[in-house]
Amino acid sequence: MPKKHTPAYSRTKPSYIHPSLQTFKSSSSSAQAAPQTVNERIQQLRREQAPRTTSERRDEVIEVVTRRTVPPELRRILQMAEVDAPPPKPGSRTRPRAGTRPPPGPAAPTSWLRSIRNAPDYIRGLNRKWMGEEGRVGSFGPLARVHDDEFKRLPQIPSLVHSCLKTLTLHWEELVEYEQYYLPTLPIPLKEALLSYLSLYAPRDCVDFKSFKILFSNDKEIENSTGSEEIRLLDLTNLLNPHLTLTDLQKSLSRSFPSAPLIKTLKTLSLDTSPVTQHPSVPIAESWDDEPEPEPGLPQPSPAPSVPFFPSLTRLSLAHPGAIASWTTLLSLSANLRTLTHLSLAYWPTPSITPNAATTSMISKHSTVALGGSHFYSRLDDDWAEAANILRRLSLNMYSLRWLDLEGCTWVRALVWGHSEELGAGPGAGAGDNTRFDAAEREGEEGWIYAQAPPGPDWNGAWCQIEYVNLFQGWIPVDQRAIMRMPAGVIPVQLLGWLRRMERARERIEEEGVGDGLKSNSVSQRVKNTRFGRTAGSLRNNAIAARFPHDESIFNEAGATVNTWVEREKTARAVASTLLALRAKGKGKWICVDYGWEPGSGDAGLRSGGA
Repeated sequence: MPKKHTPAYSRTKPSYIHPSLQTFKSSSSSAQAAPQTVNERIQQLRREQAPRTTSERRDEVIEVVTRRTVPPELRRILQMAEVDAPPPKPGSRTRPRAGTRPPPGPAAPTSWLRSIRNAPDYIRGLNRKWMGEEGRVGSFGPLARVHDDEFKRLPQIPSLVHSCLKTLTLHWEELVEYEQYYLPTLPIPLKEALLSYLSLYAPRDCVDFKSFKILFSNDKEIENSTGSEEIRLLDLTNLLNPHLTLTDLQKSLSRSFPSAPLIKTLKTLSLDTSPVTQHPSVPIAESWDDEPEPEPGLPQPSPAPSVPFFPSLTRLSLAHPGAIASWTTLLSLSANLRTLTHLSLAYWPTPSITPNAATTSMISKHSTVALGGSHFYSRLDDDWAEAANILRRLSLNMYSLRWLDLEGCTWVRALVWGHSEELGAGPGAGAGDNTRFDAAEREGEEGWIYAQAPPGPDWNGAWCQIEYVNLFQGWIPVDQRAIMRMPAGVIPVQLLGWLRRMERARERIEEEGVGDGLKSNSVSQRVKNTRFGRTAGSLRNNAIAARFPHDESIFNEAGATVNTWVEREKTARAVASTLLALRAKGKGKWICVDYGWEPGSGDAGLRSGGA
C-alpha cells in the first residue's frame, strides 16, 4: 500500500512584540533590531489605539452565539420578543421554493405587467394608485367626456401631459403660490383640462376664488397670459366649497360697466369737449433750501387679480356641490347663462327656496301651514309644486339648453309634474297629480276663456331644444341573487340579462388583454367598473368616492335597497315616457334619455353618456 503523505508545516515566529513586553528585553537586542518603516509604524499605532474588549462585551457575544432559538408558537405563549432573521449576505441570490423555477432572463418591465390579466398584487396597487382608484374615483364627469369627444381636451392615459396635469393638481396649493405668474400663460385647452383634473385628483377645498382668478388672469395683469375669453367649458365638479361659491361664480359671469361720474356743481360744466384735468395746487418755496425732501419710494404691492369674465362659456358643470348647493343663488346666476347649452346638476338636492324650513310649520287659528314651500312629507304626498316652479323659472332663463345631466337626483318627478294625462298611463303616476295643466286655452263655467300653463318647465317652449337628459341613479345593483328574489317584473328581468352580458363582455375584454390605460369613456373601462356595484357613470368625482368607497359592505344590496332602486328606475322610465309623449304632441325634437344602462344586447348598452 502506498505510504501516507504527511505535510510538513513550518512555524514562523511572530515578528510583532507588544510594547509592554519590550521593556524586559535587553538594550543590546533592541539595538540590533532593524528600524520600523512608516507603514509598520502606522499599523502598530492602529493596534495600540483600538479599544480593548471588555468583559460585558465578551459575555454579550457569547450569549448571542450560544442562545437557543424558541419555536414561534412557544414564543407567542411566553410573550417573548421576536428575533430578527439574519440579513442575507451581499451578492447572494434567493433560492426559489422546491419544484419552482424562476423564468429565465431579466424581469419584465412594469409597463408590460400593467396590461396582463394575472398581474402581481403590487402592480395592481400601483395601477389603482396611479389611475385614481385608491381613495378616489378614476373617471371624469359626463360633461368633461362629452366635451372631450368634440374638442379632444383630455390627454391619453398614460402620457406625459396626463402625468404633468396630475402632478400639478396634487400640488395645487404650492403651485398657485410660487407659479402664479406662469399659470395664466397656459393654453386654453390645458386650462379646461386642468379644471377637470382638479375635480378628480385635487385635495378637498383646495381651490378658492383667489386661485381661480389667478388661473384666468388677463393680458393686462400678466404678460402673455391667455385670459378667459375663449373658455367654453367650466368643469366645477366637486370644486364648489366655502371659498369658491356660486356667488363668486356669478361675479365672473356678470359684466359690470363703470358708471359715469356725477356732476356735483355747475362750475364744472363747460362746452369744451376736451378733457379737463384739475391738478392740486402745490405751494412754491421761496428758496431751494426750504423745499421738502422727497420720501424714499416704497415697493408697491402687486395688485389683486381681477375677476375673470367668460363671454364664450357654453358648458358648465356644477355636479356634487355638497353643502354649497343653493337654488336661490342658482336662479340669480341663471340670468347670466342664457347662452349655456350644456349643464350638469348631478347630485343636487331637491329644488327648494327654503330647504331648512322643511320640518317647520306655522300654527294659526284655523290650521297648521308649512313655513316653507315644501313640507317634510312632500315626497310621500307626491307634491312637487315648489320644485316644479323652480325648474320652470330656471328654464325661462336657460332657454338655449340642449344637454342636461341629472345623475343621482331623486327629484326627477318634478320635471313633468302636472301632466297627469300622459304620466297616468305609465307606472310612475302619482296620487297627488290630480290636475292636468295644459298650455291650451280653456273655457270656464262663466264663459271666460283663460289659459293655464304647467307648473313645471315647458318642454315644447323654453326647453324645446334639449336633446339629451341623464337620469342615471348613480349606481347599479350587481347582486343577482337579490334581484332574483324580487317579484317578477320587466326591469328585474332586463337588469339580470344586462348583468350577464356585462360579465361576458368583461371576460372577453380581459382575454383580449385590454389594459387599464384606456380612456374612462371607453367600453372596457365601464365594463371593469361594474364589479364595484356601479358603472363608470357613478365613478366621476371625489364626492362619490367618499360616499361610496370600494368596500362592498357599503353597497348592502339587501332586498330593500334593490327594491328602492327598482322603484326609482320605474319613476325614471315614467318620466322619460312623459317627455317623449309631450314632444310627440308638440311635434318637437326627440329626447335621448340615459338611464346609465341599456336593456339592449351586446355592448350597445355601454353608452358613454354623449348626446
